[in-house]
Amino acid sequence: MSPVTIWLRRVFTDSHFFFALKVLLAMTSLLLPGWWLDQTPAAVTLTLGAMAGALSEVDQDPKGRLRHLLLSLLCFFGAITLVSLLIDSPLLFGPLLVLSTLVLILMGAWGPAAGTLGFGTLLVSLYAMQGHADSPSFWYQPLLLTLGAAWYGLLSWLVLIVWPYKQVHEQLAQCYFALSRYLLEKSRFFDSPEEQHQHLRHQLAQLNIQLVSALETTKLMLNRRIQGRGKQEQELGRLLALYLLVQEMHERATSSHYSYQQLNRDLKQVDLLAGYQTLLVELGEACYRLGYAILTHNGYQHRKRIAWELSALQDQLDYSHLKRHYPRSLLSPMKFLGRNMAHLQQALLRAETLTRRQPLPEDVSVELARPEPVPFWPKLKALLHPNSLLFRHGVRLSLCFALGYSLIATLELERGYWILLTILFVCQPSFSATRKRLVQRTLGTLGGILAGIPLLMLFPSVGAQLVILLLCAFIFFTQVKVYYSWAVGFVTLFVLLAFNLQGGITEPVFLPRLLDTLAGCALAFVAVWFIWPDWQRRHLPRLMADAMEANAHYLAAIARQFAQGRHDELDYRLPRKLAHLADNQLALAWQNIRVEPVPKYWLNLCFDIAYRNHALLSYLSTLGAHRRHSAPLQDEQIRQLVSRLLASAQALRSEDTLPVYPPLSTDTAEAGKTESDTDASTDDEWLILSHQLLGHITLLVNDLYQLARGFRQQTPAEDAPSPRLG
Repeated sequence: MSPVTIWLRRVFTDSHFFFALKVLLAMTSLLLPGWWLDQTPAAVTLTLGAMAGALSEVDQDPKGRLRHLLLSLLCFFGAITLVSLLIDSPLLFGPLLVLSTLVLILMGAWGPAAGTLGFGTLLVSLYAMQGHADSPSFWYQPLLLTLGAAWYGLLSWLVLIVWPYKQVHEQLAQCYFALSRYLLEKSRFFDSPEEQHQHLRHQLAQLNIQLVSALETTKLMLNRRIQGRGKQEQELGRLLALYLLVQEMHERATSSHYSYQQLNRDLKQVDLLAGYQTLLVELGEACYRLGYAILTHNGYQHRKRIAWELSALQDQLDYSHLKRHYPRSLLSPMKFLGRNMAHLQQALLRAETLTRRQPLPEDVSVELARPEPVPFWPKLKALLHPNSLLFRHGVRLSLCFALGYSLIATLELERGYWILLTILFVCQPSFSATRKRLVQRTLGTLGGILAGIPLLMLFPSVGAQLVILLLCAFIFFTQVKVYYSWAVGFVTLFVLLAFNLQGGITEPVFLPRLLDTLAGCALAFVAVWFIWPDWQRRHLPRLMADAMEANAHYLAAIARQFAQGRHDELDYRLPRKLAHLADNQLALAWQNIRVEPVPKYWLNLCFDIAYRNHALLSYLSTLGAHRRHSAPLQDEQIRQLVSRLLASAQALRSEDTLPVYPPLSTDTAEAGKTESDTDASTDDEWLILSHQLLGHITLLVNDLYQLARGFRQQTPAEDAPSPRLG
């Protein structure tokens, strides 16, 4: 293929670009006839409905998407009708706005589809409020906004019929892209000085958040398409196999066979370290090429040089060992590290076969985890509790809307509903997310207004403004998940033009919109600070308990594999996934707490917890990556570790002071006493590595337990350990 063809194929398979292209097609097909028939205000109102429909779209199979579309249109029409009926009666409309906002936000407890539907309904209601002054009749906005959303929804549904697995391909490719970034970042351990290793650990934890989130989103997509199918289609089976493959590769990628700080000191062999780094870089780049092949629906071609580099690395390790006589405590982990990379290469070879679209065995049965349905009333009771994050966010946003609407009614701002629109996008469930959106929204709005002034002076005609409106909508949807500040700038200009063209005004009013934005941002900030502030520090005990419990179940699942034999069924994959999700929550908590007004002690404590938990998960992943029935494990030590982790989690959840337990023994001395110049069998090498891994795991469990005790005491624990791992 020519470079132009390759570029076009890459662009059209980009999820953000393709989504934006659908929106552009829907809006263009609405605006052009309206402009041609001199009905620009009506066409723009239809376009606002299409915008709301696009923002409330969720990933589903064709049947589910059609059901969601019909329900969305019903909710949109009902909400806009109520707005048109009651907006001129502030004493009725104000309480209804506050109550309906709370209900629509709480819909998120019933899943992403319900949450997105609630957000879309609230958004289209705000569009109706802002455009009410220009509405020529009662049914004008309910019909046109709903028809605009219906037109986009129908177009998107037809696209889904033609390409039912397109979004799954895009999301699965993101998993391999995230895995590639993780491997490339991890390769830096082999050539970075010791003082940078702690920073690299932090970077890996952040990249692991992206990877685990991509895996979870892909699983949800696959589950939606598996439900209701009696027999798996070949394409769906191939995507499932590639998903399970990236899960296995993720476990191997996150494993740590040796402390990297100690490795650089012990090996003292630059060429050997460079060999490991080069191989890890090659594997990372191969994962990227595999993701690109999945994204573009092409076959993946694995490079043969990786196998040669694996062989050369093994020869180099053997030669270096003959010269320097490495101790077995160092040599065994290095051999297993090479085997781990060899397994990654074998996984890539399996992926090469899967992407060639060869027929899959029909008897292959894959089970993915699905959450157990919770009865309605118990879920509602738990939702309406002050400890529920969604309930707190719903109450906070509703009260913020009450303040905003009171300001609009008091000052009689006929077009002041931009304040509520700003609040909707800025006010987030957590303080850190709101603060980030606050800055992005303010800068984006200011940038959009400043850019719009010269543009509209140069292009004052209605036709030119329609073209600018379409371009702004297109760029917004390409950037909203990537660069939010840029996206806000373009959507600000889009909505400014839309509301002015909707009312037949050719010169947008910039200053009032800027003041409305600043007022909305100020109200959102006040609400998130004073109305049930969701400080991350208060979640640390629960998050730490979840992580300890998940690690305990993961370790127990690994031990069962050693006792019963290796397999990749759900009873092993589920504890592994939950351990990574819990680790992600700790890393996110540390990210959020950095921007909160907390003493430095809490910030350091959260970092220590997240840092050690990620290191613990890395060593557990190493045990899981090399699990096999013939390999021995110390059952008594495993039971002690699992018991200590579960006891710590239970004490943290019960808000009790953790009892003073003696530290678990780290008896690994026997592992390194064998003579270094004696050849060892694979079982002997595994015995050495497993002793070392269990020693590292025990140290980390002891450290986490002491940190949990220090947290419960709410004073800097004198016995809290300082970071020691690389």
